[in-house]
Amino acid sequence: MRGLTTREKRLLGLCLASVFLVANLFAGRAIMRSLGGGMARITELKNELAENEMWLEERELWDRRQEWLEKNLPDSLVRQRISAGNAQGELMQSLQNELLERKLKIERQSLLEPVNATYHDEVAVNLRIKGEAAVLSQWLATLQSPEKFVVIKNIKLKLDDRSKEAEPQAECDITIARWFAPSEGDQPAPEEENSPDAPQGEGEEKPAPQGDGKLELTERSS
Repeated sequence: MRGLTTREKRLLGLCLASVFLVANLFAGRAIMRSLGGGMARITELKNELAENEMWLEERELWDRRQEWLEKNLPDSLVRQRISAGNAQGELMQSLQNELLERKLKIERQSLLEPVNATYHDEVAVNLRIKGEAAVLSQWLATLQSPEKFVVIKNIKLKLDDRSKEAEPQAECDITIARWFAPSEGDQPAPEEENSPDAPQGEGEEKPAPQGDGKLELTERSS
């Protein structure tokens, strides 16, 4: 077998060096990509750690809020034996009564899809309202309060420049929601039973007399 010439040896060396260089380039790119992903992950974990430390510092405050919510959040719709549709209807009716009392006009109204979230259930309605700007603003100020668990989710308020009324008029598109305790895994509240001390038959119709309809007198034992 003929040995390699000097020129062939040189070409073989260059080929091997090229293969080695290309392999190192690919390996280097993989390492840099891995390091870049690792640095991004480190940054993400640092941010998460800072956020957790902030929550820990405010733990007492949020524990009190959680305790207040568990105590005051209205019972779930399932426990109250109320359908989401009925709850929406009650919310809409109460809003209609308030607006009618303040002489504000409802131009459009609709019911939104109920929401079942992790920590609460929600029913919501959407309204377009028109009326005197001052009265509308006063009504909006009374809407949202922690005790009512009524939430303004979306609002768009603007003055009606085309109105010819003496008092400034305004238009309002608003989405209002009411929150309840989550229904998932909840059971309906037991129905109240009649008190054992209550006289039996009270409030019930007495059965019609049998036979010929004549009242029979019986001797009362002493």
